[in-house]
Amino acid sequence: MRVLGPVEVLLDGEPIAVRGNQPLAVLAILAAARGRPVAADRLIDDLWGDLPPAGAAAVLQSHVSRLRRALEPHRPPRGAASLLVRESAGYALRLPAGSLDAARFEQGVRAADG
Repeated sequence: MRVLGPVEVLLDGEPIAVRGNQPLAVLAILAAARGRPVAADRLIDDLWGDLPPAGAAAVLQSHVSRLRRALEPHRPPRGAASLLVRESAGYALRLPAGSLDAARFEQGVRAADG
């Protein structure tokens, strides 16, 4: 996944389409959390600020559902997600080690400083 510059999601090295600014924003927020859960309330605040739409939790869930389908296209219907998971009252993005460009960049900087 690339977050330095425009957000881009790669599956087996190939870009996949994630349509819409809000789903991309959800993905970017979760990627920035580096695997830690992000509360649904915080995601709603980040997406809509002080003016969330009626049913904001359902809209967020719809974004998450579409993201899961894009991230794990071979996951069976109703199968457990392994990348974008529900945790407590929120969501976490469980990316394989080294798959986030920002993390690779930070590792390179630390290695150069070492």
